[in-house]
Amino acid sequence: MRHCTVDWININYDRDGVPCLYNNLNVTPMDINIFLICLMVAVMIVTFLYVICLNRKITRDVNDFFEAVKYRDFSRKFTENNKRKRWLYSGFNTINETFLSLNKEKEVKQQYLKRILELVDTGILAYDTETFDVLLTNEVLINMFKIPHIKNAHWLKKRNEHLYNELLEIPLGASRLITINTDNQSIKTLANASVFQAEGRNYKLIAFHNINSTLEEIESSAWKGLLNVMTHEIMNSIAPVSSLADTMEKRIGSMKKEMDADHLPDCEDIELAMGTIRRRSEGLLRFANTYRNLSKTIELEKQEVNLHELMKAVYQLMFPSFQQKGIQLEIKTNNPGATAFVDRGLMEQVVINCVTNAMYAVRKNPEGRIVLFSGINAEKQLFLTVADNGCGISMENRDRIFIPFFSTKKNGSGIGLSLSREIVKLHDARLQVQSQEGRGSVFTVLFSESK
Repeated sequence: MRHCTVDWININYDRDGVPCLYNNLNVTPMDINIFLICLMVAVMIVTFLYVICLNRKITRDVNDFFEAVKYRDFSRKFTENNKRKRWLYSGFNTINETFLSLNKEKEVKQQYLKRILELVDTGILAYDTETFDVLLTNEVLINMFKIPHIKNAHWLKKRNEHLYNELLEIPLGASRLITINTDNQSIKTLANASVFQAEGRNYKLIAFHNINSTLEEIESSAWKGLLNVMTHEIMNSIAPVSSLADTMEKRIGSMKKEMDADHLPDCEDIELAMGTIRRRSEGLLRFANTYRNLSKTIELEKQEVNLHELMKAVYQLMFPSFQQKGIQLEIKTNNPGATAFVDRGLMEQVVINCVTNAMYAVRKNPEGRIVLFSGINAEKQLFLTVADNGCGISMENRDRIFIPFFSTKKNGSGIGLSLSREIVKLHDARLQVQSQEGRGSVFTVLFSESK
């Protein structure tokens, strides 16, 4: 090895002429190895710490994602800028989008089902067969039975025990006709029940079909057919008897002038009998002719009528009679401008029939009071109401008052309410009755549309 001396530095060369600086720095090969080992250890430590930090970050993100899944929060969006974690965040975002899509699809189906349940004219109730917790109800059921939204079917036992008992007794897979009394009103329904499972629990699903209007239509058609036959047969059979009795009465009257005193009493008895037969025959003919009105087709002459003015006309017509009998008659409205497209003459007759019945109901009440009320109710329906504080109608008679021939009055014909209901139905309206025995009755005409 050559040795070269420089004024400001000494450079050593090996045998091949390569300068050896480490000898000048007092560094040995062992020192270099130690340095490299330390450097590798430091790199490994830094790498290990980085991996730990990255793992902690990923673990935290995974925990956050799981917590979001637990609480069904799929709105978070993970940024995919980091190349090392892009695969993970991309997976998270895909899962979130999938769940959001499923939730939207589920929500659409729920809204669709809810809309169907609200559109159908059927009351729906579903409850757990063990806990009686209510799974589903719709507005039709709430309005039909006049009950609030309930969480447990046991609550019905306090509110409407009859309805509660019917829920338990409705057979599965079969239809059953049940009558539910709510707010002093009877509702006839056709109930169907079935059982289904959801999340390992058994639920009973009951559908209530309101068939009041259907039964009324069938009943009305049946009575019309019966009345047609009855009036036809009565008039065909009684008319000749009445005519013959009238003829015989006149003949006997003329024969009396030629009879001697001995036969005169017998002739007078026969004349009296013929007169009785004639009067009763004419009475039967008037009876048949009156009830034939129920089977006639009523032609409506509709016009726009102010309901308050219509009630005022009835009030002015009936007031003198009420004043004479000491019965208080009032007229009220919650909307003086409410109008309906009706046949005024026929609708006035409906109100008069209801007022006449109310007058009979309050006859024994020293503080008898009748109120005529008109306007628009909370459901935006036009209405006419006749309310009284009379004797009321028993549960037994409440379903019979609209039947022709039936009357609670001593000399009633039983045609007034029957004819009134037919007139109301021709107006696409409903005649409802609410009554409590001993407290009074309320007859209401509900129109389908309001103005």
